[in-house]
Amino acid sequence: MKEKKYFLIGIGILAILILSYFIDIDVESGSNYNVKSSLLGALIFYNPFILGLYILISTVFILKSFKKLF
Repeated sequence: MKEKKYFLIGIGILAILILSYFIDIDVESGSNYNVKSSLLGALIFYNPFILGLYILISTVFILKSFKKLF
């Protein structure tokens, strides 16, 4: 492993994403209407492209730790 810090950053990002799936929060959807949602839903703003971006960034960090990509 060339760079251990990149590996730890990548694993840390993935761990935060996995843990945030299990944490429920209340999201206000109107004046008197609250919806329970996971923290991961709030982090990615209900957009799968943002989630894909987070996963891509963490994968690049993990791969960068194993070999020099850039």
